[in-house]
Amino acid sequence: MKTNLISISKSLLLSATLIGALFTSCDSNDDPEEPILVGNQEFYNVAFGVSSEGNSGTYAQAFTDISNGSISFDGEGFEVPSVRTARIYGSPSGKYLYNLSYGGGFLYKYEIKGGSNYVQLEETNVQIAMGTAYPRWKVLNADDALVHTINTEHIYVDDIYTRTDATAVLQRIELADLSLAEKSEVVIPHTEDGLHIWRIDNPTIQGGKAYYGVAKRGYDPNTHENINTTDYKATTLVVDYPSLENPTLLESEVAQGSTYGYRAPVYHTDELGDIYHLTAEPAKLIKIKNGAYDNAYELDLSTALGMTNVGANGWYYVGNGIGYAPYYDATIGSGSDDTTPWGVARVDLYNKTAVKLNLPNNLWMWYYQSGVLGKDGNFYMAIAPLGESGNIYMFDPQSTSPDGFTIGAELDNGADSFYLGVY
Repeated sequence: MKTNLISISKSLLLSATLIGALFTSCDSNDDPEEPILVGNQEFYNVAFGVSSEGNSGTYAQAFTDISNGSISFDGEGFEVPSVRTARIYGSPSGKYLYNLSYGGGFLYKYEIKGGSNYVQLEETNVQIAMGTAYPRWKVLNADDALVHTINTEHIYVDDIYTRTDATAVLQRIELADLSLAEKSEVVIPHTEDGLHIWRIDNPTIQGGKAYYGVAKRGYDPNTHENINTTDYKATTLVVDYPSLENPTLLESEVAQGSTYGYRAPVYHTDELGDIYHLTAEPAKLIKIKNGAYDNAYELDLSTALGMTNVGANGWYYVGNGIGYAPYYDATIGSGSDDTTPWGVARVDLYNKTAVKLNLPNNLWMWYYQSGVLGKDGNFYMAIAPLGESGNIYMFDPQSTSPDGFTIGAELDNGADSFYLGVY
């Protein structure tokens, strides 16, 4: 009984950063060690992209069941407004779809009616508030989202370069009507390495703070060019929430490189209130506890998967310490190269393990953005090689097997097309 009470207590602390409005279920006859988490969405939104080069079209369709049948975007699908690939999120219920037209500077809210029927409810121009048509954003929960960008300025004193200042423009959005709430412009503290932050993204909220992933780089005043590097301590920007003020930086002692991800979530809070996030390359999961890095913790995906060097853009947390991480073999090439092979790993945060899942070869998941926890307790992803047919995969979070999944609906595909995810 004591074990069961602990499990129930942990489930009540489940972070709002999980995809979906989750609740627990438990069979008293089996008395499982951990509750089985399930989603309550009305629709599964499947998103599809066309053109892997620069600007690409984005399409969506909504289904009540994607565990069987077939899905095609040939003459089907709602075209989500975008200049470059749309940055979309689904509400926890699956009833609403949100979109940032990256390059257009507009936010949109749609009510999902099923199939290709998406009805626009709200539209908001965030370009004026952010000072750019290319901000990034993250839907946090059913109520709020954060939009963010970085402005940099190279500072010279008597014609001698001294430093680069970085200012974060931070804006909270109320999702009910896409209204602009708190806004802050904060100068980011400098670090001893002489680098500056030039990008932030994928925040999570915990304990009255917002935690953002970052990327850093240097500047050469002789050539007036930026210096790209990953040779810096993995860093997190922290501000008060919801005021979005009082910036501080956390630096890890066990991981290096960028932490902001790329179009996929990176920071998640578990049921105990600890934050776990990913670094890009080499891909590691590291931990923030009580507002500071826990440098005794790291899960190196390269080591756990028995590989030399693994890279990743983001990962998905489903509860009870279990998550799923798309990864690529960084010894072969960059994750953006369509010749670099990708896979998906089941990660166990608490046991510090990762398992390669037996998925098709020749996957390309550089643009992959989302998966959802289904009503059946499985985690749904849309998996297809670039330009080839694929399937919905329903991963069983309780299974440690490389074959811990069932195959759902077949996904039609075309040349230079790809699936962005399930929302």
